[in-house]
Amino acid sequence: MKIRFKNRTLILFICMVAIFQSCIDETIYSGSTLLKFSKDTVLFDTIFTRQSGSTYPISVTKIISIKNTENAWIKANFNLGGGLKSPYKMNIDGVAGKEIKNLEIGPQDSVFVFIQCALEANNQINPALVLDSLMATVGQTTSKVMLGAYGWDAHYYKDSIIPNNTTWTDTKKPYVIIGNVLVLENTTFNISEGVQVYTSAPQPNRFTGILIQGKLMVNGSESKKVTFKGDKPVFATKTLPNQWGGIYFFPGATGNFKYAEITNAIIGIRVDSLGNGSNPCVELEQCKIQYCGQACIIGVTSSIKATNCLFADAGSYTFLAFLGGNYTFNHCTFAEYSGYTSRQKGHFALTNTQRNENGALLNSKPLSATIYNSIIYGGNFDEVYIDKVTNTTFNVTAESNLIKFTNTDKFFNPTINFINKKPKFIDISFGNYALDTLSDAIGKAQVSSPAVTIDINGKQRKSIPDLGAYER
Repeated sequence: MKIRFKNRTLILFICMVAIFQSCIDETIYSGSTLLKFSKDTVLFDTIFTRQSGSTYPISVTKIISIKNTENAWIKANFNLGGGLKSPYKMNIDGVAGKEIKNLEIGPQDSVFVFIQCALEANNQINPALVLDSLMATVGQTTSKVMLGAYGWDAHYYKDSIIPNNTTWTDTKKPYVIIGNVLVLENTTFNISEGVQVYTSAPQPNRFTGILIQGKLMVNGSESKKVTFKGDKPVFATKTLPNQWGGIYFFPGATGNFKYAEITNAIIGIRVDSLGNGSNPCVELEQCKIQYCGQACIIGVTSSIKATNCLFADAGSYTFLAFLGGNYTFNHCTFAEYSGYTSRQKGHFALTNTQRNENGALLNSKPLSATIYNSIIYGGNFDEVYIDKVTNTTFNVTAESNLIKFTNTDKFFNPTINFINKKPKFIDISFGNYALDTLSDAIGKAQVSSPAVTIDINGKQRKSIPDLGAYER
């Protein structure tokens, strides 16, 4: 009986403590106190100002926490300094609004605040800083966090058709494509030096990017390159792939790129069908295509010529020749270290075939490829993939290339190429594929005819040039 009594007494004591503690915890603090913010400033970097009559674009979401430092419950009021006209909006633990009243926060507990902004056009050339504040009041005491974003006015094109010859020339305001832009047949679309093009994110079963049925002329210069990228103009997304679809050339379309940089696409450039006569469908000089989710450049029974170009950091292929075509590369660098996919094949692929998902041959077309003074390298043991059938032409001429390749067959003769030598790029982790001082690519190139006298950056090449796009 004695033992039972002690147990009952203990249980009763625990219950009383729990009830007493519960009563204390639920007491609402009636004084004033400062709340503790996890940040004193929330900065959104640069976002595009809102398209007239649209909710696009809106910023990424920033998250901060606000802590109650009291040992009691409090009631807090939250509001934005700009009131109902503030370009910012907040959501605190599921409660949204420009002003939130009597939000209860437990003792030593925190709430999470989700903040976004949508900025109105400012009619300025350069990005303009838009400030506001998020204020939290308990009793008579107010604490706050500063909010800031740079708004950048832009030219918007939403699912637009370019029916007539058109030139984009504005280097101050970027051009933002929502959905896609279609260039019709018999139409020339010119993009002048220094122009910046941003394209919206992919949508289910829908291409986002630039569609060419006519002619695209990209006219960058050494000091004023033309850039194409995803529509988030912040450094944090610089290497993020799959932000937009890419540039797609329909059969019969043509293009010429000089000093262009194409990043963040699914496929940087896709070219379908052979051109007319001996001219290539698409020609590239001093260009970079980088950080693509599937491929930097694909030719489908097509004709492509590239000089002094970097094709790097793509999920599967830096270059894919699919179902034949005619391809010429001189002083190009093909490098894949992105890790976007767990690829098994080499990222530089030459095929004269089309196969189904089981590998059965469906079709074949003639392939001709000429590769001079280039670098093909990456993290795999073998970075060249070949799929050919002998009943269709498969001609490859490759001389003075540095190639990571285990199958040194007749296409990549080790006596006239540099097989499995070390290019020693400066910094692959930052996508810098210029050559280090100990690179095996230095001074190994042939002088081609016509001679390639500059590199990807417009730098003069030496009398005995270096391999790849960059002259050391």
